[in-house]
Amino acid sequence: MRIKLTEQDIKDLKYQCRMGYIIPFLFFIIGSFLITGFVHFIITIFKEPEGDIYIYITIGIVFVLSILINFIMNGKVKRDIRNGEKILKKKTIQRKESMVDVEAGSANVGTMPHNRRMNKFIRYDLIIDNTKYRIDKELFEKCKDGDDIYFHIAPESKFRIKIDFK
Repeated sequence: MRIKLTEQDIKDLKYQCRMGYIIPFLFFIIGSFLITGFVHFIITIFKEPEGDIYIYITIGIVFVLSILINFIMNGKVKRDIRNGEKILKKKTIQRKESMVDVEAGSANVGTMPHNRRMNKFIRYDLIIDNTKYRIDKELFEKCKDGDDIYFHIAPESKFRIKIDFK
């Protein structure tokens, strides 16, 4: 079943685009410096009198590649936002699990004078189609084994927006 995206869904999808902006930007900055330096080195070796045009061309090529990387990384998510729809998939809970887990890197172990234990928290999971899905405490308390649950999925990118109990 298809329904309209909510404002929160659009916000979550836009949040997924952040790496599609950061990685091309870093690629452009680092690539421009490395390739420009390499081209400048080659121009100096061959003593090309009008070598600056090659530097501009390489910066232009790196810029175009950065734009292309952005479109590849964010294209499907942007189409999902533009379409304004999401898919609801109904699935059945096989079982629920809760367990005490620890935060990675939260302790000082070894030679530190102020050793402390790792921070513990309770992790809540639903097992659906033999796959674990981490959920929040409120949803965990609402549902029980055998209940139906809805996955909100973006149709193009297949991004799972949220899991909802109705």
